[in-house]
Amino acid sequence: METWLTDLLTQLTSGPHYYGLIALTALVEGLLVIGLLVPGSVICVSAGALAAQGHGQLALVCLAAMAGAIVGDLLNYAIGGRGGQRISQWLARSRHARLLRRAELFFAAHGGKSLLLARFFGPLRGFVTFVCGGLQMPPGRFALYTTGSGLLWGLIYPAAGYLGLRTWQQTHPAVLSLAGLALAGLILALWWRYRSRRNHHPSDPPA
Repeated sequence: METWLTDLLTQLTSGPHYYGLIALTALVEGLLVIGLLVPGSVICVSAGALAAQGHGQLALVCLAAMAGAIVGDLLNYAIGGRGGQRISQWLARSRHARLLRRAELFFAAHGGKSLLLARFFGPLRGFVTFVCGGLQMPPGRFALYTTGSGLLWGLIYPAAGYLGLRTWQQTHPAVLSLAGLALAGLILALWWRYRSRRNHHPSDPPA
C-alpha cells in the first residue's frame, strides 16, 4: 500500500470521530426512507476490512455499529408511534408505497421476528421498525427484538469484512497458483487441438 494512503487511513481511523461516524451511518441507515440512501452495511464491512489491515479496532467498530443500529431502530419506532398514520398516508401516495405495504405484510406474518429478519434485508429495515411503532407494538417487546437484531448486525457485518480480508490475504497466493495452472492447462489444450487439426487432412483417403 502506498505510504500516503497508509498515513491517510491511519489518521482517519485513529480517533473517536471514526467510530462516531460508523455509529451515525448505522443509525441513519435504519431510518425511514432516508436509510435507503445510506450504505451503512457496506461501510461496516469496509471498516472491518480496514481493521484487518491494522486501521481501527474491530471491537470498537462492532460496538459503534451495534449502538448506531439500536438507536436508529428506537428512533424510527418513536417516529412511527408519534406520526405513523400521517406519515403512512404520505408514503401511500409516494413511490415507497410498495415497500410500506411489504413491511406491513412482513410484520403481520412474522411479528417480532420481523425485526430480526428485516435487519438483514436493507430495503425493509426502516419500514418494519416504523410499522412497529405505528401499530403500537409494546415498547419492551420491541426493545428486546431490536436490541438482539442490532447486536447481531453490528457483529456480523464488520466481522465479515475482517475475516474476509484475512482469509483472502492467506489464500490468494494459492488461488493465483491454481489460476495459473488452469490457464496453462487451457493454453496447452488449445495448442493440442490446433496441432491435431493441422495434422488432419480431410482429403486423405481413409485407411
